[in-house]
Amino acid sequence: MRKLVIGILCVTALLLLGYSGYRSYRIWKQNHLMSMARHFAAESDLPNARLSLLELLRVNSRNIEASRLMADLAETDQSPVALSWRKRVVELNPHSSNDRLAFAAIAIKLRDLTSAANALAGIPEADKHTAAYHNIAGSLEAAANRFAAAEAHFLEAVQLEPQNHAPELSLAVLRLHDTNAAGMAEARNTLSRLGSNPTNSTLRCQAIRELTIDAIHHHQKDASLALSKRLAQETNSLFTDRLLRLEALWETRNEGFKMEQTSLQREAQSDPAKIQELIMWQLGKIPPGESLAWLRSLPMSTQTNHLVAQLKAECCVALQDWPGLQACVEKGDWGELESVRHAFETRALRGQGLNDAAEGEWRQAVQAANGQVASLVMLMRLAAQWNWVSEGEDILWTIVNGHPNEQWARQALARALFASGQTRSLMQLYSQQATRFPSDLVAKNNVAMTALLLNAQELKPHQLALELYHEAPTNSSFAATYAFSLYQQGKKTEALKVLDRLDPREIETATVAPCYGILLEATGNRLKAKRYLDLASKFQMLPEERKLIDSAKRDLDHAGTPKS
Repeated sequence: MRKLVIGILCVTALLLLGYSGYRSYRIWKQNHLMSMARHFAAESDLPNARLSLLELLRVNSRNIEASRLMADLAETDQSPVALSWRKRVVELNPHSSNDRLAFAAIAIKLRDLTSAANALAGIPEADKHTAAYHNIAGSLEAAANRFAAAEAHFLEAVQLEPQNHAPELSLAVLRLHDTNAAGMAEARNTLSRLGSNPTNSTLRCQAIRELTIDAIHHHQKDASLALSKRLAQETNSLFTDRLLRLEALWETRNEGFKMEQTSLQREAQSDPAKIQELIMWQLGKIPPGESLAWLRSLPMSTQTNHLVAQLKAECCVALQDWPGLQACVEKGDWGELESVRHAFETRALRGQGLNDAAEGEWRQAVQAANGQVASLVMLMRLAAQWNWVSEGEDILWTIVNGHPNEQWARQALARALFASGQTRSLMQLYSQQATRFPSDLVAKNNVAMTALLLNAQELKPHQLALELYHEAPTNSSFAATYAFSLYQQGKKTEALKVLDRLDPREIETATVAPCYGILLEATGNRLKAKRYLDLASKFQMLPEERKLIDSAKRDLDHAGTPKS
């Protein structure tokens, strides 16, 4: 027995030593790969930096630092996948306010305002009293055209850090778009002062950049040429600033335009990110055939880069060259954008009338997205760009079903289904939301209303409408649904009393006015009914609602025009 115990202890010790050694090796490997990635990134060798990080993430998919650097590299490449990497970092490190701010910043840049708002909402209250938070929050409000709220955030940031000129610059840019001439002049003066800052070159460049954009926007020929030249000469100027210079030359029909364009093409020819910036500018200004010819003149090693290949595809779409587009995209591997390649091939096939093949290719595009929100969003944007309504709806359904917390997708799908009058699909969407999030009373109310319109008694809409009204009797939407429920049960007078308790301004909304007009007609108040039925007719409604309104108006006409 003693020998057996000793033997077991020895084996256990060996196993522990083996596990410890393996664990130490894994840690060493991760640290080594991270060190290599940092080195490659510092040397601007982004492909090798990315390969090192992907290998590290294969070993440990939850490595926060690696995910964060992947986001940094994606932003450097101006790739839309930066958004998904920033989101991944927040998922791994949800209590980091800095990571949430970085996620919000890129989301604002890519116009995903819902994601930006959600990122900021998760920041603890204690961390919201910083200039960094208020500056990003102000940018979000400005992007959403809520300029008063944006100004309040920027002012708070200025007060919190008077020595930090970034919020002051943001405030000036906001006021630059004011309609007040004095406010605009003051904003330009502020930017001019910041543009002369001798110590902060980043701030100086941004101020000159904003002044240049303002001058181009207001067609100030001399100012735009002078400012864009000054900006391009700054040591910290970006390739984007050279494009602003090109914009100024193009807007003013300056003879130096062609020379500057050739210079930029020469500078960009081996840098896919710069190529992308230049082509996206050119597509809106010069014939797409010229851009495509230049892209095809680049070295083959550059042309096969997935970003450059996508740009060639964009040019072919602009030219409606469907065979050319198919030849451009039917071979190759676009890496993280492989789903986009299949989407362009779908466009090429559909453009040639090969609809069956196109349908199969689109399925491959969705499959290649592999359920990743960022990839699905890219497909959705292409579908919208090409006016593919049903494909866009299918993508939204895929996101809603696979990522229930992506509320923006549910809202976008609801808007699309409402606009196309798909009441039953809307009811399905609302039912799904109410099941997943039992505390969402608005979703439950939408279930009740659509079920009432469709007579879907299996969802017990009358009972649901009653429960919601008792939960929040002052909510005008809930009141309208409950009143409609009572109307369907033949309790017309009681239903009218429910709506009469509301504020008159709430009754004139798209949610309440249709039901109110129907009830007034049903209870014999013809004059008042006409007013609300006419008002309701101006709102967008579901087909079943429109049918009820039209029927009520016909009944009024048969009864005779009410006298005032």
